[in-house]
Amino acid sequence: MKALMFEAPERAVLTERAMPEPAPGEALVRLAYNSVCGSDLSFYKGVWHGSTYPVVPGHEWSGTVVDVNGADSGLVGADVVGDLTCSCGACRHCAEGKPTLCGDLQELGFTRDGACAEYMTIPAANLHRLPAGTSLRAACQVEPLAVALNAVDRLAVAPGEKVAITGAGGIGLLLALAVRQRGGEVTAFAEPVAERREAAASLGVAATVGGAPGDLVALVEKHPELRPDVVLEASGYPSAVQEAIEAVRSGGRVGLIGYRVEETGPMAPQHIVIKMLTLQASMGPGTRFGEAIELLSSGAVDVEALLSHEFALEDHARALDVALRRADGNTRSFFNLRT
Repeated sequence: MKALMFEAPERAVLTERAMPEPAPGEALVRLAYNSVCGSDLSFYKGVWHGSTYPVVPGHEWSGTVVDVNGADSGLVGADVVGDLTCSCGACRHCAEGKPTLCGDLQELGFTRDGACAEYMTIPAANLHRLPAGTSLRAACQVEPLAVALNAVDRLAVAPGEKVAITGAGGIGLLLALAVRQRGGEVTAFAEPVAERREAAASLGVAATVGGAPGDLVALVEKHPELRPDVVLEASGYPSAVQEAIEAVRSGGRVGLIGYRVEETGPMAPQHIVIKMLTLQASMGPGTRFGEAIELLSSGAVDVEALLSHEFALEDHARALDVALRRADGNTRSFFNLRT
């Protein structure tokens, strides 16, 4: 089978590999689509945590179960998506419902082979069935939509609250859709790439700014009615975190969703204390897979516009290049794995 391999930092190679065999409790999935996440790009560049080379990347995927080993045989033939986190299930963090903190964590696409291939094995317990008729193309966005829903809920966004978002990549735009599902209003987006600002504006966001330090603060000072109760930081840049704590209202909340392990920068944290802010981190999809599937399959959330650039695995170099440069209006490069 064909599989994309990250052999080392900035070395991606299309390989021919033997069909993987599911271990006990695992399923074999014929993959359909996989989108390229910002974390995949950082991993490709060699600036990611908890990852190993060589490995097949990919964790935002959809596909069809073709075999199971000692698991529910009724899964065979089912269209599915799945959680990338493979935790021990027994440690304190797992017991507390925080599998991303598991000390024995494995992650599909980072420490074990993921979804940029024709087939993949995965623990059957990680799978979630898709309703009949669900678009497999759209379904590769279930995992990032679940990440967005989990983040919005960890920040307890309530109906009527104003929310600003820094970073209008795939996760940032999905955060906006998740905020709307909770009845919040996205009043502003900060994003340096003009075409991504256009994508945010197309969602009906009241205002967009360029994303340079001070842009969001200047906007809400000029238009106090836009000052947010919550800022969701999706870019991972320290300067954006600083912007968030300065732009949010006193007593407000800042959600840290994006992160870049290679980025450091000066901070002015006194704003957190003076304004009595709450900072809340969020990582992973939590328990939001079921809701994300329902929202996509019902059409309540439309992700098609986010899937901006389709590629075959053979064209992986261009897929990565476009995504890294954020060129040509790219919000999500994705692979069609059945071409």
